[in-house]
Amino acid sequence: MRYHLTNGHLNQEPTILLVGCGGTGGFVAEQLCRLFTGRAARIILQYHDRVEPHNLLRQNFHPEDVGEFKSKALATRLSCEFQRPVAYSVYPFRNEREVLYEGRGGTMYTDWSRERNGDLMIGCVDNAAARAAMAQAVKPWSWYVDAGNGETWGQVLVGNSDGARYRLEKSFHEKEGMCTALPLPTLQQPGLLEVQPDTQPDIDCAAALDLTDQDPTINNMMAALVVQVVRRLVAGTCPWMALYLALETGTVTPVYATPENVSKITGLPVKNLVVPAPAPPPPPKPLAEVFAQETRE
Repeated sequence: MRYHLTNGHLNQEPTILLVGCGGTGGFVAEQLCRLFTGRAARIILQYHDRVEPHNLLRQNFHPEDVGEFKSKALATRLSCEFQRPVAYSVYPFRNEREVLYEGRGGTMYTDWSRERNGDLMIGCVDNAAARAAMAQAVKPWSWYVDAGNGETWGQVLVGNSDGARYRLEKSFHEKEGMCTALPLPTLQQPGLLEVQPDTQPDIDCAAALDLTDQDPTINNMMAALVVQVVRRLVAGTCPWMALYLALETGTVTPVYATPENVSKITGLPVKNLVVPAPAPPPPPKPLAEVFAQETRE
């Protein structure tokens, strides 16, 4: 049976938080603005890195952005280009500080601590600490979409549950064909929480890595997959808990949101994950049988 992820909280004016505005996140930010053109949605960008000259080689920045915070540079440009407010924060996700809204109405401040757990969180980061913080912050009724990639491969994972039995049991509703909970990306791929060696190359080396370390199209491809997942989530037609991209073979491999796939990850029995559809009513008796019964009575 094909299930789709619930979208009730995304129907009106969703708050979408994008954490990470570098290689993939910078392109996701722009495509989110395109996706929600003409529709009310609160888009918030959060990242504490600044634009460096070598970022211009394959990230969504312009020469005039060099030295500026990536989240601010994108929010300022996109709010003007798409004529809508775009929020930004220049603090790491774990910090609760104010958010700035840049738009035609000027700059506004809002309480970041109230915004950080919005209707949809998107992570485009490459460090374990940020992913762990996002996994802890996601609300039970919202979704957390995590994107990560290497040189020629990447994955987009969707989830909202820390694996607790009460969150996942009865999360697949057969009658509606709807799924309300999936294991968090950090449970689907525990390696996302492994701390990587903290090596900071010098500027010449970093620029060389931007030129040769990754396929020049990987970030655009990953951003397209992320926004496709978001589009399907908003429409209530997203059937995936994961998408795996392989540029070498030119393939995108989906993992569908099914009780069987969740059971493999969590160990919970499939029967505990499903709300069965009501049994159909018995078929009406043939008229001849009804008449015969009335005659006997």
